[in-house]
Amino acid sequence: MSYLTPQHEQLAHQQQSSFMQWFGQLPFDRKIAAIGVSITIGVTCAAASWTLEASDRIYFCIRTPQQGLRCADNHNRPYRMTLWHWQQWQKDGMPTVVVPNRSISPKGLVKATNPYKPLWAMGAFVGFAAAGWMLRHLQDTERQLANFQTVAEKRGYAQAELKAQSELLDDYRAVAIKQVELQTELELIANDHTVDIQKAEILGETEIKITQIEANDVMFAAETVGMSEEQKQEYINFLKSQKTPYLQGSQTLQGTIDPGDKVEGSGNKEARLEGENTQDEQNSENSDLSTSQPLTPIIPAASSCNNPTLEPLNRILGAKRSTLIVGGTGAGKSVTESYMLTKFSQRFPKADVWAIAQKNDSFCGLDKKGRVLLFDPLEPQLAMAAIDQVYSTYDQRRRVPEHRRHEFEHQPVRLILADWHSIYETVKLEAWFQPYLKKISTIITVGRELNVCLIIDTQSFNLAALGIGDSNIRKNLYIIAQGNYNVEADGTVNDSYGVLYNLITNAKIVEDAVLRSSLKERFSELKPQSKELGQPLIFISVDPMQLDILPDITDYKPGIKPAIQLDTVSPEYLDNLLKLEFDIDLSTTSINSLLNQRTNHPVDENASDDNQAGSDIKLSEIQIKLVDYLKGKGAKTPRQIKQNAGSKFKGISEAQIREELNLFVQKEKVICTGEDSYKLVD
Repeated sequence: MSYLTPQHEQLAHQQQSSFMQWFGQLPFDRKIAAIGVSITIGVTCAAASWTLEASDRIYFCIRTPQQGLRCADNHNRPYRMTLWHWQQWQKDGMPTVVVPNRSISPKGLVKATNPYKPLWAMGAFVGFAAAGWMLRHLQDTERQLANFQTVAEKRGYAQAELKAQSELLDDYRAVAIKQVELQTELELIANDHTVDIQKAEILGETEIKITQIEANDVMFAAETVGMSEEQKQEYINFLKSQKTPYLQGSQTLQGTIDPGDKVEGSGNKEARLEGENTQDEQNSENSDLSTSQPLTPIIPAASSCNNPTLEPLNRILGAKRSTLIVGGTGAGKSVTESYMLTKFSQRFPKADVWAIAQKNDSFCGLDKKGRVLLFDPLEPQLAMAAIDQVYSTYDQRRRVPEHRRHEFEHQPVRLILADWHSIYETVKLEAWFQPYLKKISTIITVGRELNVCLIIDTQSFNLAALGIGDSNIRKNLYIIAQGNYNVEADGTVNDSYGVLYNLITNAKIVEDAVLRSSLKERFSELKPQSKELGQPLIFISVDPMQLDILPDITDYKPGIKPAIQLDTVSPEYLDNLLKLEFDIDLSTTSINSLLNQRTNHPVDENASDDNQAGSDIKLSEIQIKLVDYLKGKGAKTPRQIKQNAGSKFKGISEAQIREELNLFVQKEKVICTGEDSYKLVD
């Protein structure tokens, strides 16, 4: 036995006899035998003490007045007493009527038949006590042994379980190694196929270009058949000095006679940044009249395309975060959403976008791809297939190892929940809808790391009314809110400024009290201007938060088709263009004379090719340094640029760097990837 303290050991030894110490050392079978012997002795002694008489007895009778003897009581039990009591009775004065029962013995005396009866009783007690003592000792020993056996059994079970787990881990490790080896082999095979495909594409493009060059040579030879060398040279100079009369890209008819004019749109015209090709590449393209593209419609840019208000919207496009677009009826949410989808699809051609809507809107062509699911209140579960599809993509991506998640950088997945408040109110009590709410919350909170996000279009910024109970989820959302005032054809007035005002004055949306006060003042200042211009107010929660009048982006409104811009062109001017196309015998002077007719933009014969093609983009010294630094690098923040290239940007603050990068963003030379991070356009 293990003792806790010396005192515990001393007390234990004091309470244990030498006999029990001897008994405790015996094996189990001998202990059972000793207990059996003790019980046998106890039973034998008890039986011996139970029978016969232990003392001498005197049987007597009482003489009756009739001189008869009565030797028993009414129950026929004989009168008797011990010899000692008989003698004492005689000493105290025994009545004369009491006489010994001489029918039993002459003096009525009967000797004791078991004089050692007390000793037998004591032997029985000792036998039973010893048996009980030994049995109690044996029981205590067995109890201790049972505890140890229980511990030993548990240890055996634990060892067996650990051994089984070890075997399972070995099997799992072997399977994992095989999977990695198989994945590696598949990736190598895929890389080999990719290289082969790229080689084939390069060879194909090369053959196409060679064929085009040969065809151009043949067509040029056919066009110059019968010309002398001087005529050929004059024709070549004419082609170099002229724009093609066909509209290409952002060209207008006015631009064909004034190459320096790169203006599009009506009303207030703004210069459009070209700079994508060098002047030599432009001249090379213009020299091939036979392969000019047909007349192309021009989508007019917003009248405020370089307005700082659009810069945060463009930043949101590249950010990996879900967006909440809030506004009342007629606030212009659809136009803003269409603008964002158009820019988003241009920036990410491989994007996977789905939509759930109450109305059969086009969503910039998603309906033709079968990506728009109409919500039917009678069969609401059908539209939820879009959530299942996007969540399935999220589930696949979250299982991809972390070192491979960069592959999703240019493969964004977006789910548009249009008019979500009304959809949620229809199905919020349905039991089958609850898992979809969990999927939506998961995509909002975790999906951003996998480039899987939501665009929620609603009339309420109360997340509880949208089925997203935790208000802290707002921190994972970009919020765009709009307010506007317009009168419909039937006279209905739509005033949606109230939703916008409630949002910017909500402490959970704008936590800084000073900023809320500033936004309230700016709201009061801009609201009259917004009504007068008929353009909505827009609030964007991208840091820094701002409230401005949204530029005119109605050209992106669904259902509006761009028109071809012909500026001020007369029939005579079009006739002159036809002469330029087909009458190749005209001299340069005659050509310029025709072009100068009915136009306010004469062509300067002495102007250089560069001036005729339009002025290049002039970069400041800081912009040149930024372009030089960002080449070949990924997305960088102004702070990283300042820290990594401090010597190059000495004396230039982070704010100046950020300002120059935002100018690049407006010129679409740099893209904002979100969270104050910028990347040079490839």
